[in-house]
Formats: sequence, structure tokens, C-alpha cells
Amino acid sequence: MTLSPDLPAVSHSTDPLDAMMSDPETRQALAVIVANAPTLAALSAMASQLLQRGPEIADNVNALVRQLRVEGAGDEHRIGDAIGSLSSLAPLAPALAARTDTITSLLDSPVLAPEVVEVVGRVGNAAVEADAATRGKQAQVGGAFAILRELKDPQVQEGLAFLFAFAKAFGRQQSQA
Repeated sequence: MTLSPDLPAVSHSTDPLDAMMSDPETRQALAVIVANAPTLAALSAMASQLLQRGPEIADNVNALVRQLRVEGAGDEHRIGDAIGSLSSLAPLAPALAARTDTITSLLDSPVLAPEVVEVVGRVGNAAVEADAATRGKQAQVGGAFAILRELKDPQVQEGLAFLFAFAKAFGRQQSQA
């Protein structure tokens, strides 16, 4: 099935899904989403991996801070350990310094907002579930009528409603940019 933002709106149906598909803005936004799907998938995977490693990174930073705290005078051993830990991070410093603006933009952007992270997590879980259900199996989608029957499934409608709402919001933001 190909999404084209240039198809004419022909629907006079009372079906909300059909009505959404007849909206040129929705079709255009869906076409943009489909065209950028690999980028969105990569971004989702990177964010998911960053979030999965978040506790480990926080623990490492906390351990380093604890090592740097000097309880009493003459505690050169703990300072030496802390410096050793910091020196193991030294090879990363130039790469991080070169990307400071990008890292700051990412940290300040809404990409890491808890609500976005939660949605990306659900998308990731759904992707893993779909992959497990279809990997290595012969794909038999059927014809147009089989696809139309699938559109009656409440879970499919829920997913499509999300995609259409996302497409409209993304299209609106693209138009404003």
C-alpha cells in the first residue's frame, strides 16, 4: 500500500478513519512519516538504549562523585582512584567536546521528556513484539479486502488513530517550521 499526499479526497463516508484518510494534510503528514521511518526508528532505538543505560550512567557518575569527596586530609589514595577513573574517560572527551552543542540540544529538547520517553518505549515494545511475531515467517497479507477486514480490529483502529493524530500534529508543526 502506497501513501501519496497527492491523491484526491473522494470519500463521503461517515467512518472516522476514512474521513481522516481523505484529509490531504493527514496524507501528506503520513507520507512524511513513512519517508522518514528509518530515521525515526534509529532515533527511537538510540533513545531507548540511552534510557536503558541511564541508571548505569547515573551510578557511575554517583560513584565518581563519592570518590572525589575527601572525608579527611591526606586521603590521596581515594583521590588517586578517582583520577584513575576520570582518566579512563579521557578518550571520550574530544568527541564529547566536539559535539557539545548537539548534546546540549538533545538534553534541552522535548525528545527526552518523560511523556515522549514513555511513548517511545511503547513504540519500541510494539516493534519488538511485531518482530517476534513475524520474523522468519512467510508474510501473507492478502488482498485489499483482507486489509479492509483488518481495519475493523479495534487494536488496529487504535494504532491507526494514534498514527493519524501524530501525522496531523507533525504536519502542523512542519507547516509552522
